[in-house]
Amino acid sequence: MNKSLRNILSLLLVLLTGASLNAVADSYNVAPMTAGKVTVSPNDEFVNAPINLINYGTNPVKQITYTLYDFDTQESSEPQTIDFETPFDNTQQVMIPIKPGKSLGKSDVIFNVIEVDGHPNETSVSFTYIERWTVLQAAKKRVVFEDVTGLWCQYCPRGIAIMESLERLYPDEFIGISIHDGDALATNAYNSMLSSTWKNTNRPLIMCARDEKVNTFDGESNFKYELDKTASFDISVKATYDGKDINVTSSVLPCLDTDEGTEYSVAYVLTADGLKNEKWGQSNRVGEWSDQVLPEYDRFKGNESTIYGLEFNQVAIDSKGVQYGVEGSLTRPYTVGTMQTYTVTFENISQHKLIQDKSKLNVCALIIKKVTNGNQIKTTIENAAKCRVESGETGIKQVDNEGANVVTGYYSLDGQHLNAPAKGITIVRYADGTTRKVRK
Repeated sequence: MNKSLRNILSLLLVLLTGASLNAVADSYNVAPMTAGKVTVSPNDEFVNAPINLINYGTNPVKQITYTLYDFDTQESSEPQTIDFETPFDNTQQVMIPIKPGKSLGKSDVIFNVIEVDGHPNETSVSFTYIERWTVLQAAKKRVVFEDVTGLWCQYCPRGIAIMESLERLYPDEFIGISIHDGDALATNAYNSMLSSTWKNTNRPLIMCARDEKVNTFDGESNFKYELDKTASFDISVKATYDGKDINVTSSVLPCLDTDEGTEYSVAYVLTADGLKNEKWGQSNRVGEWSDQVLPEYDRFKGNESTIYGLEFNQVAIDSKGVQYGVEGSLTRPYTVGTMQTYTVTFENISQHKLIQDKSKLNVCALIIKKVTNGNQIKTTIENAAKCRVESGETGIKQVDNEGANVVTGYYSLDGQHLNAPAKGITIVRYADGTTRKVRK
């Protein structure tokens, strides 16, 4: 064989070997992560189940093809294709439409990725189970953050900013409760928790659904993770003030079957918004918040180590059964579709001198999930609801910590004196020289 022929054959061998190596290197491997519960009504066409995909292959994924196997009907769907406008290298969330089951209750659906970019999926486990519950009514999920804080705590502005930002961004899904410890806004509402479960913990202590500690500066990841969980109960609450007491009624609808041995009950927390006093100064860690983008941090970004003039919201005033729930507020069996109502009373509201404006009182009703394992009891918040306290009182009344703060005048936004609060926004001037804007 002459030298030229050998060179040509060597070149062909290199090209063929390279092509072969490239073909072996390409892999098509996408695995779905474990999916959670989804609830769907018989009247729904479908609901979307979020599923996270992991790309273990060599190339960005442009397309997947999947099937669904329904245990209720024992049928597989036709292959469905999802195209990704931006191919993904690592993880990608997809929304998979799930139809209601033939009957009420639990029935699983298998999501199976069969092809990746037109090639057979090479992953070892290409499927995951979707736990579908067909219910008459799906629970409205709300997430509770409890922030143990104090005016003396220089790192506690983080809790203030997180609570106020989440309430601004997610007003229908977020419920915040601020528990002051060792300062002028402290009450007995959470004494049972502060002396046991949360004893000897750092401040701020921000808990999400009593299940996870919030360590970030915005709380978004904890909030969204908890919001994605399916609640077994729907809950609503109503509260009225009769001039002396606040009467509260909660209505709880079991939507899903619950595990044997798991107990549920309702806790009630009275909170107040709009608390303000010129003597209250919030300690502030100067320079700690300079990189934070949430607008709620802006007031803490200066060089002041103590911030005055803040308005404190979501402050815990009183509670009923805050740690384990009120005994008898929910009773077994928790029959799906059967409403349970319960009434409690916060007595003699005038005893709580911290309250400044009774029109800014709220009641939070928390469904407490209690799991007992030997001598250990773990409680989490399954779901919750919040309402403003309805009042039969008329007029505007404010009480500060020193006693009555008398109203000296009402004014319109353009400065005109009024005989009484007008419809819309009114400026109220008090004897101590302070003013407030109120809406009627």
